[in-house]
Order: sequence, then C-alpha cells, then structure tokens
Amino acid sequence: MKILSWNCQGIGFPWTVRTLTELNKLHRSGLVFLSKTKCKARRVDRIKNLVNYNGIGVYSVGKGGGLLLLWRKDVEVWLQSSSVHHINATVRSATCPDRWRFPGFYGHPEVANRKEGWSLMR
Repeated sequence: MKILSWNCQGIGFPWTVRTLTELNKLHRSGLVFLSKTKCKARRVDRIKNLVNYNGIGVYSVGKGGGLLLLWRKDVEVWLQSSSVHHINATVRSATCPDRWRFPGFYGHPEVANRKEGWSLMR
C-alpha cells in the first residue's frame, strides 16, 4: 500500500487542492496524511469528497496546525487516539489483511515543548 505524507502548509489554497488531486490520480495512495492543513471541519469534508476518500481530521486552532488522515474506500481505518500533534490509527486493507499501526505525527513548533511529542511516540 502506498502512503503519502505531506506538510501541505494550508489545504485551502487552490494550488494545494489541485496538487493533492494530481498526486491522488498519479499514485492512488491507500493512505494520505496531511499536516499543517490550517482548516476546519467544513473544509475537511470538502477535501474528502473531492478525492473520494474517507477521513478524519484534527482541526486547526487559530490559523495554524491541523492534521488530516484520508484513506481509500477499500481500506479500513480505526482511530486509536488523536491530539493537535498526532493521529494514531490501526489500518487494514485487501493487500495487507493483517492490522497494522499508522502513527501520523507533527511535532510541536517550539523546541521547549517537543518532549511532549516524543512522549506521545513512546
């Protein structure tokens, strides 16, 4: 299964959405993890419909942050946990019938607070 992970620095820009749809057509990734989406629930729903994927998002706080995990309709995903810095999920697909863990992570921008992120990864 192909996995795309992209720090898109804002999914609201037309060129970003266009690039995402082009990457989706080119690679047909099973999972797509986007960080720094800078978007709210309504935009997430629009993106999911545009690429015809299922998805879960951690919405941005203010003008920064935001995470989005998208997956094809033939992939099963179970959310295990999430925060403003991570989405932890269990995944299963026809090509890999055993469940496996997907940790999507975007660290804290302030160096002094990065220990929190490393604690999550443990």
